[in-house]
Amino acid sequence: MSVCPRRSRKYSVFRRPPLARGLHGSKAMRNRFLFLFSLGAALTAFGPTTFAQAADLITSIGGEGFLSDTQERFFNAANCADPAGTTFEDRIDTTSGTAVDQVYLWVGGQNSQCDLERNRTDITANRCQPVAGEAAQTLDINNLVLGLTLADLTETGLVDCANTALQGQPYELYAFRSSPPGAIDVLPENFGIALFKVDVTAPNPPNVSTEPPGLGESFTMTWPQPTDDLQLYRFYRNDVEDDPDTATLIEGVTADLNATSQNFSATGLGLEQDESTYLYATAVDKASAVPGNGNESDKSAGWMVTAAETAGFCDASGACTGCSVSPLSMISGAQSSAAWTLGLLFAALGIWRLRR
Repeated sequence: MSVCPRRSRKYSVFRRPPLARGLHGSKAMRNRFLFLFSLGAALTAFGPTTFAQAADLITSIGGEGFLSDTQERFFNAANCADPAGTTFEDRIDTTSGTAVDQVYLWVGGQNSQCDLERNRTDITANRCQPVAGEAAQTLDINNLVLGLTLADLTETGLVDCANTALQGQPYELYAFRSSPPGAIDVLPENFGIALFKVDVTAPNPPNVSTEPPGLGESFTMTWPQPTDDLQLYRFYRNDVEDDPDTATLIEGVTADLNATSQNFSATGLGLEQDESTYLYATAVDKASAVPGNGNESDKSAGWMVTAAETAGFCDASGACTGCSVSPLSMISGAQSSAAWTLGLLFAALGIWRLRR
């Protein structure tokens, strides 16, 4: 029997087969690997840090504080009617831990990138403009910039109070930390942005159904779902004539933005039997710090409602809607003897026919 010769094994300079040696083949290689690993970890730890963009925030407009940080910030038509008298406060974000004593404000449109030097110096493009002459703005102990007005923004020629955007025109307020931006691109850690909109366009008035007129002890005003970005509805009345200009607000009655109807009762409206009034609705958008103080639409068409007796057909308390006025009532509310007699006569005739 012949025996196969053993295959020779190739050894490295470290006297171990290359596949067996691996990372443990020599102390020198092991040390070399540990050195490279440590160097990479050190470079990662001490390398450049990525800074999150500071998020500044307008906290009040016209003396009204916003209810939450997530609300959109709006200047509305009432603010634009008096820009010099409309103050606002800008809260500077210091969550990075860097103390800020003063800032330099610039304003731009949406995605204006005022941190880039070319967008601040290209005057013809009008992408960015300094606010209040780029004067230094000092922060109070709450990191607020105080004493600013809407006029400081509109006087830049960039913020427009005459825009007709239904949802508002968006802008960005840049606050450069500690020193003016100068002729350089500003690093993210050295500025913050506060977002706001200018919305002076009132929503469309609700398309209230006015036919048929309301008659009874309770009434339901209806309108289709709107397409505008609304906050709530208000209601008005005119006891004299169908004239929205002289209608007065019904205090304490509003409907939320998703409503398409509103119930009224003759008792709640203070209507006596046979008395009438005209009802109107308006829509109010979200362009305000406090809900209900935004831009308000014109009044809807008037809907006439008249108090009438409905006893015996629906709850006289006014809780039910859509019921008919009793046919056995006269205008004065007294029951008609002729109607009762006619009704009894027909009942007797029906019984006689059944007995035949």
